[in-house]
Amino acid sequence: MLYTNFMMTATVMRKNLFQVLDRALQGETVEIVYKGSKLRVVSPAAGSKLSRAVRRHALLVDPQSIVESDSALMADLERQWKQDDKDL
Repeated sequence: MLYTNFMMTATVMRKNLFQVLDRALQGETVEIVYKGSKLRVVSPAAGSKLSRAVRRHALLVDPQSIVESDSALMADLERQWKQDDKDL
């Protein structure tokens, strides 16, 4: 894998968009000069998408209280779990 820097203008990048993206995927850092500012295109860090996920606390209640709120649902789930355990 190559780890080199490559600089170009936005016009050159536009003309060679897919080649530039391929270079970034191969590990090169591509810098684009646009309106006097530098923008950088880099390949994402190694690892799975899940490892980069940010935990969000979206529930306002305890998740267990949702499941336990319906006793018929709990009985049905436990019956299915016991059947699954027998099938193993």
